[in-house]
Amino acid sequence: MKVLAVVPARAGSKGFPNKNIAKIGGVTLLEWAVRVGKDCPLVSDVYVSTDSEAYESIGLAAGAKSAGLRPAHLASDSAKTVDVILDLLDQLPTRYDYVVLLQPTSPIRKAEDIAAMIAKVQEAQADAAVSVARLEEPHPHKLKAISDDGFIRPFIEGTSSEVPRQALPPAYLLNGALYVVRTSALQQYRTFLPAKTVAYVMGRGVNVDTPEDFVLLESMYAKGGLL
Repeated sequence: MKVLAVVPARAGSKGFPNKNIAKIGGVTLLEWAVRVGKDCPLVSDVYVSTDSEAYESIGLAAGAKSAGLRPAHLASDSAKTVDVILDLLDQLPTRYDYVVLLQPTSPIRKAEDIAAMIAKVQEAQADAAVSVARLEEPHPHKLKAISDDGFIRPFIEGTSSEVPRQALPPAYLLNGALYVVRTSALQQYRTFLPAKTVAYVMGRGVNVDTPEDFVLLESMYAKGGLL
């Protein structure tokens, strides 16, 4: 079995500049992502995909490989990660059975989680697995919309925010930590979430998109060394 782990790390973030190389415990988020991929015995190769020579150097020093910098059309704000990965797969000589996506900005995960997700895909005869977290608040049934005439309406028709929390159906959100997909399904459906995707329940974690998110991650790391 051949497993490719990819660390996507574009340099052009505007809301939180250089968030992919912000440091936790003296180590960049990019390096943390490479490390977790290399720590999983099932992962054959870890590649960094970036438009930055500086980011590429950090990834290589951490033990990742590179197929060169991204072309301009895959380094824009509108470029989709799935297109970046498919382009990378076309460049590599090795044929992989699975692709693991390791986003630097969602760093709370372990190498064991990767192995467990691959096993879950195999056991369920699924095409993919995605890490999720239980969402308690705000529950989707409690969300509201505002009509054109200014009145409050349920965001989801037929739901009520007055139902006790314990009576609401379980809801989950993608926590961004891990995506595992069969390469054949990724190439066929061009998504990390094909129809036959199983859930892998984890904690909510932190998705670093703003400086405030990073402060929260720093606090969590200081208290418990989550990475």
